[in-house]
Amino acid sequence: MNLARTLRRCLTAAALTLLAACSQKPRTSTELPPLQEKSWLVDLEVPGFQAARVALPLGARAPRPLAVALHGEADRPEWACGSYRSAVGSRAFVLCPAGVPLSDGRFGLGPSERTTAELRAALPALKTRFGKHLARGAIVLAALGPSAETAFELALKEPSFFAHLVLVDAPLVRLDAAFAARFGAAGGRSVLVVCGEGACDETAEQRVRALLPAGVNAKLARHAGRGLDATATATIAKEWSWLVANDPRFR
Repeated sequence: MNLARTLRRCLTAAALTLLAACSQKPRTSTELPPLQEKSWLVDLEVPGFQAARVALPLGARAPRPLAVALHGEADRPEWACGSYRSAVGSRAFVLCPAGVPLSDGRFGLGPSERTTAELRAALPALKTRFGKHLARGAIVLAALGPSAETAFELALKEPSFFAHLVLVDAPLVRLDAAFAARFGAAGGRSVLVVCGEGACDETAEQRVRALLPAGVNAKLARHAGRGLDATATATIAKEWSWLVANDPRFR
C-alpha cells in the first residue's frame, strides 16, 4: 500500500461521516472547532517506530494541509519542526519523523525503505489524532542534506502526493531531466532548492533549470548560512507562497 493510498483511505471514512452529516444539516469546513493543544509541538506515537514530532496549526478552524520535514544526519526531529513551524506558521501541520535513534540522544537516517515504512505508520496515526483538521491532497516534502535521497525516492514513487519539494543543502546529482520528466508527468508541481554558503556546486542553477521544461516550477534560493539555520528558515518562509502558489490549501 503506498503512502498516498494510506492517507486517502484514512480520510475517506471521515469524509463519509461528514457527508452523512451534511445531508441532514449544511456545514462548512470553517465550522470546525479551533484546534487546541497545550503546546504547538506535540509527540505522535508511531506504531513500530520512535515517536514523531508534530508542529500544529493551533487555532485552525478549517482543515490544514500537511508538510513532512525529514531531518539530517545526527539530528533531532523537533529541530526540523521548529524551523518549519517558524516558516509556515499556522498554514499547515508539520510532521517530523524521528528516524533511527543514536547513542547520544540524537537521530540518524535509515534507508529510504525504512523512512517510507515510518511515514506509512505515521500518517494514519496523524489522521486518527487530528482527523477533522487534516486536509486531504498533496503535501510538501522537505529534506535536509542526505535525507534528500529519501525525498527523491518518495517523490518519484508518488509525485502527485509528494508534489512540493524543499531541498536544503542537498546533494543534487539526481535532480536532472530524467527526474523532471517523471516527476512532472505524474503530478509533481514545484521544487525549491535552498543552498547555504558553499553547499551547492556550480551545477545547481543548471539542475534547477532542467525541471522547467517538464512543467515543474523550480527555484534556487541561496543564503549566507548553513543547514536549517535561521537564515535558511527565513529563506523558506520568504519562498513559501511561491512554492505552494498553485495549491490554495496552504495559504
